[in-house]
Amino acid sequence: MKVLRCYGIYLFFFSLLGAFFGEPSAGPSVPLTKPVDSPWFLSAELALSLPKYKILDTRSSLPRLKNKVSGAILLSWEDLSRTETPNKGDLLELKLVRKKLNDLGLKQDDNVLVLGDGNSGWGEEGRIVWSLREAGFRQTYWIDGGYSSYEKQIQKKTNPKPETLALTSHFAKNKTSVSAAIFKEEILKGLPSKQHQILDTREPREFTGATPYGESRGGHIPGAKSFFYQELFDAKGNIKSKSEVEVYLKQLGIQKEKPIVAYCTGGVRSAFVVGILRTYGYNAYNYAGSMWEWSNDPKLPLETGN
Repeated sequence: MKVLRCYGIYLFFFSLLGAFFGEPSAGPSVPLTKPVDSPWFLSAELALSLPKYKILDTRSSLPRLKNKVSGAILLSWEDLSRTETPNKGDLLELKLVRKKLNDLGLKQDDNVLVLGDGNSGWGEEGRIVWSLREAGFRQTYWIDGGYSSYEKQIQKKTNPKPETLALTSHFAKNKTSVSAAIFKEEILKGLPSKQHQILDTREPREFTGATPYGESRGGHIPGAKSFFYQELFDAKGNIKSKSEVEVYLKQLGIQKEKPIVAYCTGGVRSAFVVGILRTYGYNAYNYAGSMWEWSNDPKLPLETGN
């Protein structure tokens, strides 16, 4: 796996030591400067080196039944989200999210590992990590490669490398609180000046106008670029390296210094993309309401076609 296993990526994270900072979000305002954030996903080797971690299993039902994870807490992204129109897909009020997580036995200073379906899923693991981090559970990470990577690492039972131990020690000290959320009002306000770089992380057919998942209207937010989330997986089902993702973004004309807004249908695939982009140093934000919310308001503009 290319992410976090090669020495170059280790150096990337070491370069962030002592630089993690941030202030609590004061509403939907998105800063123009790039936030410094801890990684949102980890290799199985690095993840299982974290001390006293808890596992959230957000996989779909069949994989969970086929390959049970002992001691794992079952949680779906819907458990922490609103279900009513026009707010379907939005994160629940943060105090309610915290209560739900506390009731599951999670505390804000816990190391939390999230298992998802990987490239066979919809990015639920990214949505869960985004949700928990918004609620102040900053030491939450998803395992790159999903269950198969997790199982292989469990079977290896190898001692972590020295650089791995150093990184996990640093993660445990990271107490930053940087919001990765944005709301429709700010997106709409920024459209005329193109304040944000907007990524539509849905399938290309959805981008051009198809509505297979319950959108009220078809199309995409004006100025958005099609950025299908599956493009971020390599042939082995792991997340592509930082350099590969950067090349892809440059081809789309995405600048690293300018704020990025990602959306999909209900903020799941987009949260997954935001987690990867933030891990790689981009100033990215998830629009949780996404097309369920945007398309429901006839006053909000949409474009169709490529």
